[in-house]
Amino acid sequence: MTTGTATSENTDGFSDGQRTLSGPQLAGALALLCSVDPVCAEVIGRLNLRVYPGEPGDRTAYVVLDLHGVSIGLKRRADDLYLHADTTETDDRLIAFEVNGGEVDHPTS
Repeated sequence: MTTGTATSENTDGFSDGQRTLSGPQLAGALALLCSVDPVCAEVIGRLNLRVYPGEPGDRTAYVVLDLHGVSIGLKRRADDLYLHADTTETDDRLIAFEVNGGEVDHPTS
């Protein structure tokens, strides 16, 4: 599996350490390991994975999954779990999410 280094849109071209795996790269790597269900292969082909190095004090890198026009970011910080959802590329006005049971609606605007 190969990874590429990309620059972030908001760093004016300076490298921020981001690593990216595109859907086709992920699907190709998975196909080499085993057979893949066609439904899963379709989703994986549309998925984008970005990984940013952790900041000082973080316990993990910051991982972002892009799928269906939504970006979900996740990292473990020193004292908490940080979860970020970006729906600005969709027309969604409400996010229904669940944490350890019990769905909660959150307006996006």
